[in-house]
Amino acid sequence: MVELLVAWDRYQPETGEVDAGYVGEVRTRLEDCRRSGVDVILSLGLQYPPDWAKELSGGVLRGSAGGRPEHAGAEVIFSADVRAAVQNYLENVVSDLGFDGITAIRLGTNATGELGYPGPDAGGNEEEFWAFGDAPQLGVGLAEGAVASPMPGWVPGTRSWRGKAVTVGQVQGWWDWYAGSVVNAVAWQAGQVRRLGYEGRIHVPVAGRGVLPSDKSRAAHGLLDGRANPDGAQERGLDYIEQFSILAKLPGVDIDFTGLDDVSDVQARTAVPAQDRCRLDDHKNVLTMDGSSWSSHRYTSALARRAGLGLVGENPGPPDSLFTGGSSQSDSLAKQLQAAPSYAVECGMTMFLFAFEENLFDGRGHDGSGVELADYRAVIQRLRPQ
Repeated sequence: MVELLVAWDRYQPETGEVDAGYVGEVRTRLEDCRRSGVDVILSLGLQYPPDWAKELSGGVLRGSAGGRPEHAGAEVIFSADVRAAVQNYLENVVSDLGFDGITAIRLGTNATGELGYPGPDAGGNEEEFWAFGDAPQLGVGLAEGAVASPMPGWVPGTRSWRGKAVTVGQVQGWWDWYAGSVVNAVAWQAGQVRRLGYEGRIHVPVAGRGVLPSDKSRAAHGLLDGRANPDGAQERGLDYIEQFSILAKLPGVDIDFTGLDDVSDVQARTAVPAQDRCRLDDHKNVLTMDGSSWSSHRYTSALARRAGLGLVGENPGPPDSLFTGGSSQSDSLAKQLQAAPSYAVECGMTMFLFAFEENLFDGRGHDGSGVELADYRAVIQRLRPQ
């Protein structure tokens, strides 16, 4: 099984135009997989919007400090015009490729193809929230089904709104709208691929733990002023407890945890007792126990199982590469290959994918990863049920 990425900016580089040469390349790769008996996870590539889509009304997210993210996925959260363009793109993809051999389709909203808004400093300013364009604030050009801000003009951290002191209840309502809007954009995408006849699994990639319940309460009492926000989950709009309950209402959805053996695992396995490994009853205790010492994959897997969602996963990839969340403490790729598949089995994941494919074919001496295809084969054979 492999992931096949289709990049929107290469598929439709100009308004209303499809690059036939690129479509041919994608179709050839897909047909090679079909002939070889390799199933495909199709990534629709909305994390790579073409320039013309960014120039549509509301085509780029606006931050609370006026910033625009340097890197962002297609603005399908609020913009009606962008959603219309995405509809056209999806119709072309389905017409050109079909669904034969497609085991799953990946859906997300940010620059890495995962659920969430950009990071807090994506626009060059600190701690920006990302729902301050005309559509989310004024309702101008707002997508059908999306909802405008319940507190137009209010900026997180500000103590007053329209001449009155802001209450904790108002902040909680604003947060529910902000986090709800991003997951509803994923639900909209799911509805589009179902409308076009897709009946397979839908993967929603996620990273980290999102906002922990204790942090969520402290943050609301602080009016979202930056407290209780250790990894920028607030600006990213990641409230997995509530968002997973929405995704669970959709047919055939799996949470794809993209950080099996990330730095949180390295830290959690040093706790006494170790807190990196999933346990059978985690989903029963995840809301009543202090999960702050758990690894991200253990905590998020428990939330997914609690919601009744399917689970798949992948390792974060080389710790020195972009978008892997790596640090000086992260495990090497060779160590990830040993740890991540075991985590997947323990957490009841139905699929494990090795990220990134090219590392398996570079050879041990080329990039120093210490990983090649034979190592992957050995790990899978060791873990495969007999």
